[in-house]
Amino acid sequence: MRSSLECQACFIRQALDVSRLVSNDDDVHARVLRRVHRILSRIDLGMTPPLIASMVYAAVEKVTGCADPYLQAKERSDGTALECWGWAKETVAKSPSPLGTALRLAVAANIVDFGIGVKFDLMDSLRSVLEKGFQVDESAALEAALASSRRLLYVGDNAGEIVFDKLLLETIGALHPALERTFAVRGGPIINDVTLRDAERVRMDEVARVVSTGHAAPGVILEECADDFRAAFRRADIVIAKGQGNYESLSGVGGKRIFFLLRAKCPVIARELGVAVGSFLVTSAPPPAAASA
Repeated sequence: MRSSLECQACFIRQALDVSRLVSNDDDVHARVLRRVHRILSRIDLGMTPPLIASMVYAAVEKVTGCADPYLQAKERSDGTALECWGWAKETVAKSPSPLGTALRLAVAANIVDFGIGVKFDLMDSLRSVLEKGFQVDESAALEAALASSRRLLYVGDNAGEIVFDKLLLETIGALHPALERTFAVRGGPIINDVTLRDAERVRMDEVARVVSTGHAAPGVILEECADDFRAAFRRADIVIAKGQGNYESLSGVGGKRIFFLLRAKCPVIARELGVAVGSFLVTSAPPPAAASA
């Protein structure tokens, strides 16, 4: 997905938010913004937003010296989500459609995001999506694809919501025990995206093999990713990708069946998907035949 001019304003806002989070010095904030402005003045709008974001956050780190400004916030998000684990497991167990319910919880949890600069209520989102469902719903196609696949690659998004990714993978594994499951985290700290540390905290290895993309970006930049991840991507019969960043970076990748689970958090994504801001979606990329046509 291409970037838009609106994305540039968002990157500037994010850079200022992060610089203020790690420093009280206005001079530091100004130096961050000058560096980010220089980057944005040279970028090609054909680049995906996650690729530009990786450059912006690297610049913020260069000036502030802080590699993981959201570390404590991510730990709190994981802790808050883990407190919901018992309730969520019971909700899925009692459901007449455990996979459908686990899917709704996983998508609803995509509300956890510090990059968008908007406050969120996790439990309110979970209950709302359970009650109202999705604004775009291709879950039946996803369930059919899971049933006919041998290898699943699940690309995570944010800390906190990883707890509900684990529950969805656990539910998928119970229904399809022969399905090989791999869960991917970011290659390093970037906003509040999941890293190996988050996967270890929620014991993701109990339900899937965990790999790193090998690249610190809020999405998947395939040409920058580690060989292990790219091998998992090539081998997967089906890919589940969580969140806006994964949609922005993978929606144009052909030759692979990809299902995106996300909340449309900004006007740019909402326009792209033809939905209102705040909508929750399960939507697919074109299947390989259509993508290569």
